[in-house]
Amino acid sequence: MEPNGAFEGYAGPLVDAVELFEALGLGYALAGGLAAMLYGRARFTEDVDFVLASGHEQVLAANRQRMEHYRFKPDCTFMLYHQSGVEIDIWKDEHADEIVSRARSMEWRGRSVQVADPHDLIAMKLRADRLTDHSDVAAILRQTPIDDDRIKSLVSPRQFRRYQFIRRRKDSAR
Repeated sequence: MEPNGAFEGYAGPLVDAVELFEALGLGYALAGGLAAMLYGRARFTEDVDFVLASGHEQVLAANRQRMEHYRFKPDCTFMLYHQSGVEIDIWKDEHADEIVSRARSMEWRGRSVQVADPHDLIAMKLRADRLTDHSDVAAILRQTPIDDDRIKSLVSPRQFRRYQFIRRRKDSAR
């Protein structure tokens, strides 16, 4: 699952986060740049991104010792700070529970990790609407089968127009 060792600097914090979420019974999905790499995008990322099920902040706040056990600073629950210095960003929007419910289980270093479905990942990137997100979408489209109608159901009309532009640009580059 790991493209060319790209996760190397994030391995410890990633495993600690997954183990923390699982120990607390929190639904999660790996997202952001690391998930984009799993779906075909060769890129650098500065952090680890997850989507967590609603109510996660209260669960984390009630489990400070557990957070410390997994090497996270317990004074912050909207973003996680690992002792290694790696930041764990948590995506927050009204779609979080749906994204978590559709996450795919993928094997990584002998363990199962929940990863955002590529359609949800594209929708998240269209909502974020940064240049690097557009590049991620184009790379995912080159490497992963995507259902355009499903994308349309996950985003606003303006975001879908952006998606169509990215798809056309990707197709014309062939």
